[in-house]
Parts: sequence; C-alpha cells; structure tokens
Amino acid sequence: MIKTLSSWRGLLVVVIILYHTPIVALTEAAHMGVSMFLVMSGTLMMMRHPQVKCTWTQWMLPRARRIYTIHWLVLALIVLAMLPLGKVGSLWTLVSNAMLVHPWCPERAVYLSFNKPTWFLSALLLCYALYPMLSRVFSCLGLRGKWAIAIGVMALHCLVTASVSQPVRDWLFDMPLMRVGDYVRGMAQRQTVTADDARLPRTLRDHSTIVELVVVAVLIAVVIAVGKMPWLDWCEDVTVWWLPLSLLVLTCILVNGSEGMIGRLLSSRPLTWLGSVSLEVYMLAALVSFVYSHYIAAIAGHFGHPEFYDISWPATLPLTLLAAALLHKVTDKRT
Repeated sequence: MIKTLSSWRGLLVVVIILYHTPIVALTEAAHMGVSMFLVMSGTLMMMRHPQVKCTWTQWMLPRARRIYTIHWLVLALIVLAMLPLGKVGSLWTLVSNAMLVHPWCPERAVYLSFNKPTWFLSALLLCYALYPMLSRVFSCLGLRGKWAIAIGVMALHCLVTASVSQPVRDWLFDMPLMRVGDYVRGMAQRQTVTADDARLPRTLRDHSTIVELVVVAVLIAVVIAVGKMPWLDWCEDVTVWWLPLSLLVLTCILVNGSEGMIGRLLSSRPLTWLGSVSLEVYMLAALVSFVYSHYIAAIAGHFGHPEFYDISWPATLPLTLLAAALLHKVTDKRT
C-alpha cells in the first residue's frame, strides 16, 4: 500500500468538490484529478495483480459489487431528494443510470443525469473488465511494447478529440472507452518502475524532499499555465497531464518508505483517511450540494437569510466529508 498515492487521491477529490468555484486553477486541477484517478488505479492494479489467476467472473464480481453498492445507495438518496421537486426525469434515464450505461449515450440529459460524476464509475468498470486481457498482453511485451501501446492509445484519443465539435468532445470526455488510455498509461508506469528499480530508488531516496518539491512545483506550474491557455482544452485531459501525472505517480512509488517532507505529511493519519474515503466523497459531492442548495439554503433564504447561498462551498465540504465517513462504514460492512 502506497499511502501517498491514496492521500493524493483524497486531496484531488476535494479539489473536484470545489470545481465550480470562480478560481480557474481549481477547475484545471479538477480536470487533472479525473485523469489521475484512472492512472493511479492502473498503476496500483498492476502492482497488486500483475497476473489474473481466476476466472473473469471471479475477478469482476467483488469489484462490481463494491461499485454498484455505493452507486445504488447514493442514487436512491438523490431520487428521494429530487422527488419533491419533480426533477426525477424519465424512467429510461433512471434505469440507464442505475446500470451505469448512461455515459455511452451521447445525449447530454442522459450522460449527465442524476449524479453527474458516475460516468467515472462506468469507466472504472470498463477498465476492470478489460484488465485480465490487458495484463496478459502486457506480460508478453517488453517495456517498449507496453509504452508503445500506451502512447498509441493516447495518440488515437488526441486524434479523435481534435476532429470533433465541442459538444461531441464534452460527451467523449465522459465516455468510458475514451478513458481506457489513462488506465493503460498507469499500467505502463508501473512496469517502468519495475524495470528501473535496481538503479533509481537510492538516488531518489537520498533527496526525496527535493524530488517531491520539484514534482509539486511542476504540477502547480502546469495547472496555472493551462488555465491561461484555453486553446488547449481539446487535449488537456490527455497530453497536457501526461508528464506531470507520470512524475507524480512514479515519484510516490520510488520514494515509498523513504518519503521526504511532503510525503510524510501525505502519510499522516488525516490525509490517509481522506484517501480511504475518496470514492465516497466523490460520489456524495453532487448529492450534498443539491440538498444544500435546494433545501437548506432555500429554506434559510425563505426566512430572510440569503447569505447561506454565499457560503455554499465552505458548508458543503465538511458536510460531504461527514456523509462520506458514514457511507464508508455502511458499504465497508456490506462489501
């Protein structure tokens, strides 16, 4: 278990909660976070299961059970919150969302229905389903072959996104098949560390704090730069984040056990806890925001306190963390 990777995941989930604030840098960091989750998932999966030694059904069942358990619980709460306001929508949209097939539909009202971030769960399910095949292919290839696949998938992604209109691009951003490249890149990164771990770690471990500071500085610089270059929007979720995300993931792996100042902070109990509930936080953010704006702030405004709308983000963040802790306890027992 690499605690720093888990903590980074938790911190980026918090950034995604703050996605709609006026701060441009947070918006760009949220875009980076989405790719980061899939890259890290591919890397960690390759570390834990370099080869799948069970049937596909045995492989998928526990992973699908965890994802659908959390998804259905949160979806039920969202439907209950929407019913009094008449915002539930069509039965087809609800069923497709419940089955996590809605991101495959190009209609915006469908692929962004109910809990908008659930497209990520659909992408994760697809990556899990493909992993047994991908791991077998990777086991037959050398390091160059693995990176050739990763770069080829990324190049195809860029070619497609560059040749379509912005509305289609918005859908492709959420379409599961288009996110497999991030997962494959994460798998290739783990193989890169395996190939070089005999000669790189000692150098990095002796200067781990400096290495961590450099990587964080690169991340901050890219986030600020991308925010000032809107013409990169068509590719920012692939090529723009490739180098900084690779640096971050590889550094966390290579200095694991000999972390520097930043790594020790990320390994602290509060941040590792945040990483452990990152999926729950991600799933509940939209629900808490909906309930706050349509019920808490609306009722407070009715009684002459419109300032509740102005403090929505500072209020919803702790509420989301509290709800995530409760949901984590419930789903942990059921899965």
